[in-house]
Amino acid sequence: MPKRTKGSSTRKSVVAVLMLCIVGAGGLAAYVKLFPAAAHVVEQPSPTFSREQTQEPDVKVSVKPVQAESALLVPTVADGEVKLKMPASTAPDGTKPEVSLLNDTMKSLQVEGARALGIEVSNHKAFVDFNAGLQKGYGTIEEGNLIKAMQLALGQFPAIRQFQLRIDGKIVDSLGNIDLTTPVDVIRPNGSTESSTKSIPPSN
Repeated sequence: MPKRTKGSSTRKSVVAVLMLCIVGAGGLAAYVKLFPAAAHVVEQPSPTFSREQTQEPDVKVSVKPVQAESALLVPTVADGEVKLKMPASTAPDGTKPEVSLLNDTMKSLQVEGARALGIEVSNHKAFVDFNAGLQKGYGTIEEGNLIKAMQLALGQFPAIRQFQLRIDGKIVDSLGNIDLTTPVDVIRPNGSTESSTKSIPPSN
């Protein structure tokens, strides 16, 4: 009985492997023939990312717009009544808007020679300094219109609730018929007053 050699054993192993490869290839060919779709490799789509996925989410910041202050109006007499109608002029450099508005009011009411010089506000009470031109003879209606016009003019400034008039640093007692020794309430643009400490005679 012939002896098996190591070389013959190796050749048999190689032949066996080749036979398996041939059978496997044949089987694969038969499978592809029966199922043609199997010959096509389905490509998996590459992952896509939307704009929302690839970027940081937008952060919306709500910014409240700054509202400009309402334009100041000059009191004027129309149809026998004192009303806020005309736009005020721009306050000159170094002049407080309250003072500028009061001087516009003097011009509107044609109070010649009267001029506001300054104003001090403390605890919502204003002390308004005028020159001596404010003190002259006024009729009852003219005086009432003048005081009401000042009330309407200063009433446009929320920090002021009452005011008194001064000339040469002294409180003005009266401009004719109205007692001004106690503070006068301002009149807001909507017609309201802070209180009713003083009664101004009607202008008509």
